[in-house]
Amino acid sequence: MKDAIGYLRVSTREQGRSGLGLAAQRHDIETFSAKEGFFVKSWHQDIQTGAGKDALLMRPGLATALKEARAARSPLIVSRLDRLSRNVHFITGLMEHKVHFIIAALGRDCDNFTLHIYASLAEQERKMISERVKAALARSRNKGKLGLRNPIMHSKAFRRRLQACAAAALRKAAMERAEAYRVHIEWALGLPGIDGKPISFRGAGEKLNELKIPSPMGGRWSSMNVADIAVRLKLREKPIRVPQAVLQQRVDAIWKSLPNCTGSQVVEMLKPEHSICIIRAEAYLRTCREAAAARCPAQRQMGWRLDRCTSARIRISTIWKRHPEFTAKQVIKHLGPKHSVRLAWVQQILRECWRVSTRPAPAAWLVGRRKRPEIEPGSRRPVH
Repeated sequence: MKDAIGYLRVSTREQGRSGLGLAAQRHDIETFSAKEGFFVKSWHQDIQTGAGKDALLMRPGLATALKEARAARSPLIVSRLDRLSRNVHFITGLMEHKVHFIIAALGRDCDNFTLHIYASLAEQERKMISERVKAALARSRNKGKLGLRNPIMHSKAFRRRLQACAAAALRKAAMERAEAYRVHIEWALGLPGIDGKPISFRGAGEKLNELKIPSPMGGRWSSMNVADIAVRLKLREKPIRVPQAVLQQRVDAIWKSLPNCTGSQVVEMLKPEHSICIIRAEAYLRTCREAAAARCPAQRQMGWRLDRCTSARIRISTIWKRHPEFTAKQVIKHLGPKHSVRLAWVQQILRECWRVSTRPAPAAWLVGRRKRPEIEPGSRRPVH
């Protein structure tokens, strides 16, 4: 099979966001390539108008496609001639790049003379479309208001029927777009996941990105894109999306029962009801710690960092405020079994509380004591 370069183009950003025209063009090029023995090794696209003789400066995708096709001596395939341009001068200039253009709708053996004729027809068609649109807008202005909300021109029943037809057309177009990517989605979802489990939507998107297969929007694949197409094609069931507020409440309850928990522990405790990654678990834990730190005056004065020891620091500062005469051993006794801390670490937190306090500190706390690096509870190494 001979290598080729594929090029896609739509005129407006709305068409680019919907992906309808891009998916249809890609399907036509792939069908033509399979029939004629071509292999499209790379794809390029633009969202830009086809008018103008200097449009190449505004279409970086076409410029890259021409450069790659000229370097590899491969043909450039487009679905229709108007996707290349609707300007005769522009198409004639492209022929000077010494790149062989193949129009899928015209066949493989279309020569330059035929391309000139079809380019002239496309340019004339563009002019006629512009004239018809201008004439229709002028007639609408003369009759009154424009748009579907005009009660004189369109009734409510007509608008309801039109909206129903538009919704049906959107669903049909979305299904056609999904069918165009069925082969890629089935291949990605058929790959094995982590620990022999079915691959996730995020993992399937990463596999498609590794092959440089553009998404329906022309960008990179995400878990949302893969899930939408997979559900539409009935390859997977629709994933249950848990609101962030519900997950935050569950993590808040876990943090209150186990203040020294880590992100990995939260992930394990949420299974099998909820499945989240460690990064999201750490973010929820940080939200819990920030809320608790905002209610603690000692935390604001000392500027303690937010980590797994935040709850213990806040609890120690609260006990010290109520009972400043307590020793470190008495504070540990009042902390309870939820907090597993070392005696030296508690003494250090109490000294810091005395330093920022306006009350006179006992001589036993401050005299002859040097500041030591903070030690994490349950560890012998200082916290850096």
